[in-house]
Amino acid sequence: MNRVIRNSKRWLLPLLLCVLLWVVISRGDPTSWIVALPSIVFAVIVIDRLHVRGKQGIRAAMLPGFIAWFLWNSLRGGVDVTLRALKPRLSLQPGFLHYPLRLPQGHARLFLVNVVSLMPGTLSTDIEGDELVLHCLDTGADIMLETGDAERRVAVLFGIARD
Repeated sequence: MNRVIRNSKRWLLPLLLCVLLWVVISRGDPTSWIVALPSIVFAVIVIDRLHVRGKQGIRAAMLPGFIAWFLWNSLRGGVDVTLRALKPRLSLQPGFLHYPLRLPQGHARLFLVNVVSLMPGTLSTDIEGDELVLHCLDTGADIMLETGDAERRVAVLFGIARD
């Protein structure tokens, strides 16, 4: 019985957070559960897989704040790209930037690589050693600063102290 309780602690909070997030997003629409159930199960499995004993597990208590930040930046990214497509006069200086990674190799670093691709005007293209190669729509924007903020938030989410 103790083993069941111990294992349930690992997935219960992420499950509850995902259900709550879905209820908020869907405004409680009962027909949305056709999509919600498999999505939530998939999300909980991913969260559980990212939970590795030791330094590289996601800290469930940090998920709500990270999710809010992530959704806001995903929305900003979508609006930014849409505006650039509709208003060609907006600044475009495409190119590549190399961001020096401070996160250790592993789940947290890979998570960051995917998160950065949803930030406004950026796409992770490669990891060369300890540098993340980013394609940017505007190399003059504060990409390095925003990537550093994302890296800090991922470090907090995974409970990793950065150098």
